[in-house]
Amino acid sequence: MNGDIHIQQVQLRQKRNLILFIISYVINNLASGILYDTYVNYLQEVSLPTATSFWAFYGYATFLSALILLLVPKSGYKKLLLFCAASTSAAFFCVVFVKSATIFYLSTLLALTGVQLHFIMLAPYVAAYAGSAGGKSIDWYTRTYYMGYVGYFLTTFLGGAATVKLFSSHAGISFERARKLTEYITETTGSTRDAYLAGNRDVLIITGVVTLLSIIPILFIREEKSDYISVDEQQTKKQSLPERVRDILSVLFRKDAMMYLIYWALISFAMGLFTSYYTVFLNRNLHIDKATSSLLVSISYAAIVLFMLFTPFVVKKMGTVGTICFTVLLSIPFMLIIANGNHFGKAMIPMVGIGLFMRAGLANLGSPADSSLSMMLAPKNLRPAFTSVVNFIAGIVSIISGHFTGSILFTAQEGYRTAYYIAAALYFVAALVIITLFKKYNRKEAEE
Repeated sequence: MNGDIHIQQVQLRQKRNLILFIISYVINNLASGILYDTYVNYLQEVSLPTATSFWAFYGYATFLSALILLLVPKSGYKKLLLFCAASTSAAFFCVVFVKSATIFYLSTLLALTGVQLHFIMLAPYVAAYAGSAGGKSIDWYTRTYYMGYVGYFLTTFLGGAATVKLFSSHAGISFERARKLTEYITETTGSTRDAYLAGNRDVLIITGVVTLLSIIPILFIREEKSDYISVDEQQTKKQSLPERVRDILSVLFRKDAMMYLIYWALISFAMGLFTSYYTVFLNRNLHIDKATSSLLVSISYAAIVLFMLFTPFVVKKMGTVGTICFTVLLSIPFMLIIANGNHFGKAMIPMVGIGLFMRAGLANLGSPADSSLSMMLAPKNLRPAFTSVVNFIAGIVSIISGHFTGSILFTAQEGYRTAYYIAAALYFVAALVIITLFKKYNRKEAEE
């Protein structure tokens, strides 16, 4: 009887910890929505080198996040989650109140590190708690992802509209007039440009305050050592560093793990070419006003939320690897529609909107399956380490991608369009790579 009560208490604690993590993750994604939209556009005006190399900073942040994640066996997840909230919030305040090129670099790195660490923690955290919380792992991955993208949707949509509204207030003009001015924001000067920047700064300050709120659910997480260290590992002699490195390498040098790393490297490089620059391309290449650009991007995040509701069904029908291949390949045509939006004439905005909606929805429908697959490749005690290695690779590739865009591709504005063609080709190759894991790891939901 007492044993049953103890099991129920453990299950309740595990489930509560997952729910609290999801709440903090949603708030973290509120910050992400502003970071990849308003923040990047603000940098376009105040620190162009940082803006055009934004994905390089993402790479550095991914690299740092992967290093920090290695602390999980020592510190657990809770302390790292608190760092995520504090660092992201501090970065938003610094980029507004401290006018320095160095601060722009450091704040961008700090904000991306906080956001990215929270993101890469998702897979091992959910894997640690889902088994005892009730329900299938893929369901918990799906819930976490789509709830997070609700945050993305809200702030991308509200961030663009709020920026224009605050711009109009600072400039003393109507919302409609301010919205039209953002269609050719690069041509504004003097007090109009100052008012636009002031509107951006206001949005960033509000975001910094909201991000601090994610500390509240994190403080209520009740964490135990067994959550992140297996019982066997606690009872046996502590591994030396060489022994732990040997175990990690034994996983990495398996063909399956190497193919997954190649796949993830291709996807990471491709993502670096366009995902951080949606509103930049829409606003400055297609000349869609700021409010409408942010609306279109926010609708694409709504697609992510909607499509992820179908992830368990698709995984059940197609399997884990099958879902990833299907979604990656099918997203390619819609990337090309976005790149060629100007060819649709008066239908440009709806066609680009459809392209963004379908690409984002399809590409991310497979994200829970992707996380689930990566955790299949490593035993429990090595999952944080394997996740770190995956993100080391992604970080290095993202740095290369960011320097490629900053030094070569984006030296001309048309490079923002070319990025979609290169990314589409890389997505195709990535799908061919991941299909090699089909036979061994294409598990159906019912098998989990």
